[in-house]
Amino acid sequence: MAKKPSLFLFPEKRGEDNMRDYVRYIAKRILMMIPILLIVSFLIFFLLRITNIDEAAIIIGERQSTPEVRARVIQEYGLDQPKLLQYFDWLRGVVTGNFGIDYTSGQDVGELISSRIPVTLGLVLISSVLGMVFAIILGVIAALHRNKPIDTAISLFMLFFSSVPSFLVSIFVLIILVQFVPGYSFVGSFSNTAEFFQRISVPAFIMALGHLALLGRVTRSSMTSQLQSPYIVTAKAKGIPDRQITYKHAFHNAVIPVLTVAGMSFASAIGGTVLIEQIFSLPGIGGLLISAVQAHNFPVVQILVMFMLLVYLVMSLVVDIMYVIVDPRVKLK
Repeated sequence: MAKKPSLFLFPEKRGEDNMRDYVRYIAKRILMMIPILLIVSFLIFFLLRITNIDEAAIIIGERQSTPEVRARVIQEYGLDQPKLLQYFDWLRGVVTGNFGIDYTSGQDVGELISSRIPVTLGLVLISSVLGMVFAIILGVIAALHRNKPIDTAISLFMLFFSSVPSFLVSIFVLIILVQFVPGYSFVGSFSNTAEFFQRISVPAFIMALGHLALLGRVTRSSMTSQLQSPYIVTAKAKGIPDRQITYKHAFHNAVIPVLTVAGMSFASAIGGTVLIEQIFSLPGIGGLLISAVQAHNFPVVQILVMFMLLVYLVMSLVVDIMYVIVDPRVKLK
């Protein structure tokens, strides 16, 4: 008796060959990230300095600026060196883990950013998981009840939240909470896990609505297409139970395009946190980026841009790998 083909890539290939393919593919993708990161780092470094802003004056700040103080700052930060040499000095520091000094506070940039990363990543991960789960559930329900009232209601719900910007929803929800929920406050500390989730639960839910609206529509469209496919009609004619047809065959194939869109949506969500964090006063990297840009705090801006790009590239790689796992017809190249 012939062995039934597996739906997943891992059983399709011999384990050793499969592992070699994955290692080779991941190594190739990581190597491809390096020139992208270098090009963007070069561009952001020189774009920030294209107007010849007086960095020494920003570093000195409100302190009394004497020629001696200014000369010492310029020498200490290497501002008297050519811009290209400054770039390579900065790049060497980044590679060795020295991200520079915050111009406004004198704090180490690495320590400053690391204290804010958990808030932003927590916001992105929670919103992404919630959005993905509910998008698939609602999309499948809408597809199974196509052209019925429940399908119309779900479609209108998703259309509304895909049309309204998240920051407007955030402002509207914040007004309602402050006005009608006694004791609600969007300020406070993150001294423990309970306070952490309490502070980010509402903004994460709002961000999840954006993911849900987009992915739900993709899920509905893909699932509807699969349910109308000839192989589904044939399966029904053979008497295969509807539940098995829906979840073992149609859903498996329908989720493939959803993963692609989800990956791009989740990867770009790291940038979408900027306004949400500002509205809800969350101490994440989004608010830090805005304040750093306004203050011409170049070391902070540079590292934050590189961090957000790195997250985007890593998320894209993870989604590509998931795509190949789910659909064995796709080859690793």
